[in-house]
Amino acid sequence: MNGVSPFPRQARWDLPADPSITAKCRALVRDTLDAWGLSDLADDVVLVVGELLANAVLYGAAPIEVALSAYPGMLVGTVADHGTELPYMREVEPGDEHGRGLAIVDGLVHKWGVRLLPDGRGKCVWFVCLIPSEWRDLAVKG
Repeated sequence: MNGVSPFPRQARWDLPADPSITAKCRALVRDTLDAWGLSDLADDVVLVVGELLANAVLYGAAPIEVALSAYPGMLVGTVADHGTELPYMREVEPGDEHGRGLAIVDGLVHKWGVRLLPDGRGKCVWFVCLIPSEWRDLAVKG
């Protein structure tokens, strides 16, 4: 696993396609955001990354990469894997146990989407969270 580098604030982790890694990745994301002075975003971002990582583990293929980048005014996150199935928002019934992950993501982030990896062997789900102005200096200088 890789660590945190200087401005723009960036962190990246190469992860196995193993469901047990989700909890560890959530902790890495929280610790990273805390170190960047973005603790107030942590709950939402941890949930978003957890949902996207769970999808990558269940429906994608190794290798899996999770990355965060903080820029003035925004945090960009990505979860990439080498699976061919593209994620989509599902219509769910009240009793359904699965299928709400992307709806959760959609409700917590400013913008999200999916792009194919340049080599054509996988996809990357990306998201953007806006950083409130009172935190921008922390994210940039922190």
